[in-house]
Amino acid sequence: MNIKNMKWYNTLQFIMLCITFPIVAIDWQLGLWLTVAFGVATVVKIVAEKQIGNPSLDTPMRVTLCTVAVFWLCYVVSVLYSQNVDRALTVVSRKAVMLIVPLCILLSDTSYLRRDHLRVMLYGLLVAIGGLFFYNLFTNTFEERNHTYVALYILPTVGFIYSELTQHREVMPLWQKLMLYAAAVMTIVFIIYIDSRAGILCLYGVEVLCALHLAQKSGWRKGVLLALLSVGLTFTAEKTLPNHNSRLPIASLASTQAVETDDGAVADTMTTTAPAYGKYNDARMAINVTAVKTVAGSPVFGYGVGDYDTVLTERFGIEGYPSLMEQQLNAHNQYTETTLAIGIVGLAAMLWWLVMPLCVAWRRKAGFWPVLVLTFIVMFCLLFESMLERQMGMQFISLLYALMVLIMVVDQGKTYSGHHPDETKY
Repeated sequence: MNIKNMKWYNTLQFIMLCITFPIVAIDWQLGLWLTVAFGVATVVKIVAEKQIGNPSLDTPMRVTLCTVAVFWLCYVVSVLYSQNVDRALTVVSRKAVMLIVPLCILLSDTSYLRRDHLRVMLYGLLVAIGGLFFYNLFTNTFEERNHTYVALYILPTVGFIYSELTQHREVMPLWQKLMLYAAAVMTIVFIIYIDSRAGILCLYGVEVLCALHLAQKSGWRKGVLLALLSVGLTFTAEKTLPNHNSRLPIASLASTQAVETDDGAVADTMTTTAPAYGKYNDARMAINVTAVKTVAGSPVFGYGVGDYDTVLTERFGIEGYPSLMEQQLNAHNQYTETTLAIGIVGLAAMLWWLVMPLCVAWRRKAGFWPVLVLTFIVMFCLLFESMLERQMGMQFISLLYALMVLIMVVDQGKTYSGHHPDETKY
């Protein structure tokens, strides 16, 4: 990769993208400003280049980038039947952040990007995750409150490390191989120490997907060996590492009792006491069941983006969960949260957005495995947190979906203007 020969506006856009991607994983507030700055850099590029549109994309890829706008418009429409209009407008304006990166990729020519450019972006994310890990290690402040979000940031680097070691291992110097092996161990330990059940379970899934890819590429024996080694290492580490609370289900006489922290997060501690939430001994189970019951009251279009959280809070009181009602907790499941706000129609729009890149990658036979891994990570984590209700989730997921489209473009090896990327002038 050589950025010296790139035009200045391409260099500016690429640098902003490289900075934004890892910073969002460290500090979402700074990441928000950088996302806006990336949008400004893209506008500057469009003006300087005197071209609107991306010739690297075909129609399915353009539709993929536009699906997030369809999802966002469902929230806009729900303002019309929300009683709390001020609240509805606030939420809609915050969710508009999801549009910035996809629209920038859609409207600006990214044919200058190569596979190595994307590798640099992901190495930047890996370095950021490493810095965050060692900071937490030396300060003994592993993030447990937002652990599923942190797991979301870590998990893509697991797939990236696998990709680097399988595709570029033969040309790597020894020190780089050792660094990547060490990084693989670091990501496993990091996810374990943040005590994220979703993160650990998703890590197992990513390891299995990587093993399936290796089995397809190099034979089933190597795939099975990788699965046994990676899953075995993770399982062993999860059970033996000191100074962390194992939150996975284990055979024990103890039950899991949920404890709500001051900021509304839900943490679990092992206890031998009776269930704390009626017939449920886990706050998340009580929340999820209550949210599903609430959906039944307005399933098609939801309660409106301005009112659904109030309706859910009132339902907690009706179901006999005063502590959940006092803390005004959300559904802790993005699929349920979306259905509460904008109904089955909005849920369908969200699923369309989430699955569309994978469908296009399958059809194009371009970038299918990395897109599959990233899609799995996002959709799995959304089962455990309402990530699209917070900036620290919205920004990163939006970046991941733009990255999926770029992966498909560079993997196809040509732009839809008829030129191979290597023949395209910078």
